Amino acid sequence: MKKTLGILIAISIIVGGALWAKGYYNNRYVASETYYTQVPTDEVNKDSWLVDDQGKKQVKGKMYKLVGYDKEGNKRDFSFAKQGTAKDYYAPGAYIKISASKTISLGETTINKEDVPAKALEKIEKEGTRK
Repeated sequence: MKKTLGILIAISIIVGGALWAKGYYNNRYVASETYYTQVPTDEVNKDSWLVDDQGKKQVKGKMYKLVGYDKEGNKRDFSFAKQGTAKDYYAPGAYIKISASKTISLGETTINKEDVPAKALEKIEKEGTRK
């Protein structure tokens, strides 16, 4: 009886852990949402460095902190980096489509203004994208 109970508890722990891990993975790494934003038109592109939590230089690049809107106009804050030099950064005024999980940005792509859903474009033009 004790052996069976121990086996059931062990199986429950393993199954529970697997379900938790799957949920964590899906929430963090599976794209489930799309947002749209615009790089502010007054943004200045000059060579800069990405830094770690202690302020130490890591690689050349630029950190973007922008507000994105989904196709319904719902707002969400985003932070993402673009590695390289000034010529590699997003152009001022560029529209960006963000593929996101529930917790992080998974990838960004420049798009044409015409490809931004109407409600998102309305919010971008009315409320802006600065965080």
